[in-house]
Amino acid sequence: MHQNALIAIAATLGIAAGAGGTYLATAEPNVEAQAISKAELAAAISDDPSVCPVPTVEAPTEAEAIAAYRKAHAASPLVWERNNLPEISLALGQCDKAGAGPGVACMTSVKMSPDAQPIDRIVGFAKSASGEWIAMIN
Repeated sequence: MHQNALIAIAATLGIAAGAGGTYLATAEPNVEAQAISKAELAAAISDDPSVCPVPTVEAPTEAEAIAAYRKAHAASPLVWERNNLPEISLALGQCDKAGAGPGVACMTSVKMSPDAQPIDRIVGFAKSASGEWIAMIN
């Protein structure tokens, strides 16, 4: 056979193989989706509750919150007498993910002394790089 004819045959076979491979690579798979009923979904969740995890929020303990709040209060520029800081107590309420920024926002009841009236306010808490809780007082 002539050399040009062999080249033409090889080129034709190469083009045919490339076209076939491209067709196989780009052919869409046949996917059949089926919706499950509400009863089936409820049964699956009751059988294995881990398929629908409840989100949890990491929040400080009350002792960690008091320590963080006292530290933030002592660092405030509004505190004049740092040698005679008040005896702050704090009770934690509900905590939820902070709307902006890291950490959590917790409803707290703060007392500046044992005899003081409690002040309900939202205080933000976030963990520092060292793992210590930091309070953000608004």
